[in-house]
Amino acid sequence: LTAGATPEVIREGELEKRSDSLFQLWKKKLVVLTKDSLSLFPDGHKRAKGKELGFGSILKVDCVERTGKYIYFTIVTKDRKEIDFRCPDQSCWNASITMALIDFQNKRAIQDFKSRQEMEQAAGYQ
Repeated sequence: LTAGATPEVIREGELEKRSDSLFQLWKKKLVVLTKDSLSLFPDGHKRAKGKELGFGSILKVDCVERTGKYIYFTIVTKDRKEIDFRCPDQSCWNASITMALIDFQNKRAIQDFKSRQEMEQAAGYQ
């Protein structure tokens, strides 16, 4: 990715995130999903500084449950932090995020495999 290039947006819209505060209120966030990350912006504005969750730091999308008009799901990071979200039943944000994450993990696995092969070949030529 060249500097200043904006990654291609797969999906953009609204999600609610459970706050870390004592009251655990649901706060609306503008969410931008790209092939590498999920960015969260407060108050639905991209002007503010967003919080970026890079797929390299995300382990999985977990405990998806449908309750009434919402789908609840949790993003688990590699350092075991759990971030709770909910979205309207019809929006299926959990599926969009899961698909993008699996794509990212597959590409990374292929890259790792290729670079391992190249290293082994290089070692074999010495």
